Amino acid sequence: MNVKFKMPKFGRDMKIKGWFKEVLMTFLGTTISIVLTFGTAAYLEDRQTVKARRMMAMTIINDIDQSLEVIKKRKDAEEKGHEAACYVIENEDRLESIGEDTLMMFISYVTPTSFNSDMEFKKMNENIFNSSQDTWRTINDREFLNNVQEFYNARAVLEQQSKDWICFKKPVTKEEEYELFLGGQFESTADICRWLLKSKRLKNYLDFVSSRMIAYLNFLKLTNLNEENKFLMNITEQEMEEFVNQTYMEIHPAKEKDLTGIWNAVLVDNKNELVYNFQPDHTFTTRQSIRWGTAFFRHKMVQRFSLLGTWGVEGDSLVMHYDMTSYKMEIDDSEVTYPSHLADSVRRFKEEMAGEEMKPRLVKQLDQNNRTAQATNLDESGTRLELTDDKDNTTHYQKKIN
Repeated sequence: MNVKFKMPKFGRDMKIKGWFKEVLMTFLGTTISIVLTFGTAAYLEDRQTVKARRMMAMTIINDIDQSLEVIKKRKDAEEKGHEAACYVIENEDRLESIGEDTLMMFISYVTPTSFNSDMEFKKMNENIFNSSQDTWRTINDREFLNNVQEFYNARAVLEQQSKDWICFKKPVTKEEEYELFLGGQFESTADICRWLLKSKRLKNYLDFVSSRMIAYLNFLKLTNLNEENKFLMNITEQEMEEFVNQTYMEIHPAKEKDLTGIWNAVLVDNKNELVYNFQPDHTFTTRQSIRWGTAFFRHKMVQRFSLLGTWGVEGDSLVMHYDMTSYKMEIDDSEVTYPSHLADSVRRFKEEMAGEEMKPRLVKQLDQNNRTAQATNLDESGTRLELTDDKDNTTHYQKKIN
């Protein structure tokens, strides 16, 4: 870019030769250009640093919010589980008349594999915070950094307590839990509950409920700490909401013509399968395969089911009506091998898989209502689909391209 500079008045009044005047003008022009160049660069760099600082702060604040939500879920599960346990104890003489959901909630409460995946802490952001010097240099706010370190320390202590403290120890060991469900000695859920109620450890676990609740409530007091973090970094609730919901994909609600075809769910275990085939005449077929394994046979037993129905798009949602009379399920044990003395255990396991309790989650949900409505998000390529139900559960699908 060519920039012309006019000689300042003091230069015009000086009685100097033309060549010196030209040198002076060149010098002034160069100096001003340098100032503008480096000044602009410094300004842009400063703005970028501020943006990076706020982005890093919101990442950490959101991570803390999610951890607090995990403990809220644990506390809620503790309250509901303890309530179910007390109800089962009070009605021990008529367990068959208690609802299956209540019995299973009691069993889940006292067995060691009761936590769902959404009750586990995610450690990735904490690891980045603790291992990266860039984090400390970027944020550069001692009080905020101290708050974050205090939170992560408290979270680590709670996790250690949940593993080591006697009040958190379940009254049933993992080995006993295995025998309860796969040993074949109990004919019903009520029988399992009767066995559990005979345990001397059960009363101790129930008595320790106040200690567990205090641990959860003390941790949840750190909510105030995270509110202070937002105040220190001048971050509003609206900004946090936008940060949580931000996406860099070009997405839009799907139309009927977009959905026609075969969609495969992207599952954690790629050996399982969930497929929807949407036809142009608004009929569909869904197929699911679930592979199961145990310690008493090798390879996997496969549970397969299929359903038919009709579909359509209403607003931004995919609405499906299932024909429950079309439900089919089969158990494929062709891959399974086992010693002859375990034949009865394998047979019982296969029978359990074919029973009502082992119906796929989708089918259990549809027993009450054969209609589902899920909000759609389709990417720019039209080959990636996100479906979200009314409980904010999301599933991602990829379109099969012929």
